[in-house]
Amino acid sequence: MSRPVAKLLAPLAALALALTACSSSGGSSGGDGPLEIAAIAALSGGVSANPEYGDGAQAAVQSINAHGGVNGRQLKLTTCDMHQNATDSANCVRKILSDKKIVALAGGSDIFLDADKAQLEAAKMPVVGQWPVSTFDVTNPLAFNVNGGTVVGFPGMAQDVVASGAKKVGLVTLDLPTSDVNRKAITQILSAAGVQVTADVRLSATAADLSAPVQQAIAGNPDTIIWLSFTAQTPVAVNALRQAGFKGTVAVAGVAFEKHAMETMGAGGPVTLSTVFPPAWDTSTAYGKQFNDDMKAYAPQGKITELALTSWLGVQMFAQVAGTLHTVDRAAVLDGLHKLTAVKTGGLTPAISFAAKSPLPYPGIYNPAYTVVHVADGTARWDGKLYDSGTRQVLQPAP
Repeated sequence: MSRPVAKLLAPLAALALALTACSSSGGSSGGDGPLEIAAIAALSGGVSANPEYGDGAQAAVQSINAHGGVNGRQLKLTTCDMHQNATDSANCVRKILSDKKIVALAGGSDIFLDADKAQLEAAKMPVVGQWPVSTFDVTNPLAFNVNGGTVVGFPGMAQDVVASGAKKVGLVTLDLPTSDVNRKAITQILSAAGVQVTADVRLSATAADLSAPVQQAIAGNPDTIIWLSFTAQTPVAVNALRQAGFKGTVAVAGVAFEKHAMETMGAGGPVTLSTVFPPAWDTSTAYGKQFNDDMKAYAPQGKITELALTSWLGVQMFAQVAGTLHTVDRAAVLDGLHKLTAVKTGGLTPAISFAAKSPLPYPGIYNPAYTVVHVADGTARWDGKLYDSGTRQVLQPAP
């Protein structure tokens, strides 16, 4: 693990999540009734809302149920839309924890979980397969995450920029406290490789006119620009950079984009997108194919993104653990997760064991791998490799 990555705390991506209403699909975790789980996410409510968290989790639940459930028991999913505010997030957590039939959080993503840490710990609620955006997600022993989010993806992006041969980089990040750690880690990786950072631009989270930050980013004549902003701002920024005459590579976060959106961004010049899993649209792995089949069958209007894939996988991991248990309650699920030595991820990750210590300096993140999508001439390509976020060593996928 490199020093820049080891120093990285829990960086956060978008401002996500909250509730006002919980929607359900099923029964009770006692006896022979349904096994109940929940997912919290910003399904609506602003620039960083991602309804695909719910779509991915629901597609997994419906697919598992259509194939007989878990040891003959159906899954029931409750989704809570937190609308990107802390009050609604707290309401989500309170309502879910008060329902003793719900035995795990599976999938979703909640940036406000840190505020609910005491309640989650008191309830001993397992948190499985979230897209990590809070300190809770990356450090708490109740968290079992196989997507490293920004703590893995952004250092991976910086490593890919270095490997591409870039000599001068313009860096644009959101002017938020949560961006400070990302900015520092990326800068350290670039500096250690002798790459000059020609601009360090802080972008307002509410900026609509990007002309000024674009001019600042290109002022030092960089050959690559790393632009890390909210999903809604990203394609606008890429287009603005091209209109300003920048012809080099633009590197952006890619987890919230479908393949066609990636290719549209790359129509005017090369674009690099940081991801953690193989691209959500890729079907070369067992779980990649199953995810795409499930989304087509059960969430045909849902977006095929890494966010949806992460939620889908969170439900699959819960089902794997629940299938090993005689009694399925929160304590049993938590104990089962701690004993799971071979997490089934269907080729999306290297070998993962929840029974072993995380290979990262983040106890709640068990996957050190990242991937990168390169778009050239309007075509998105993945090289088929999983890279270690500390060493850039190629890692072998596990079944």
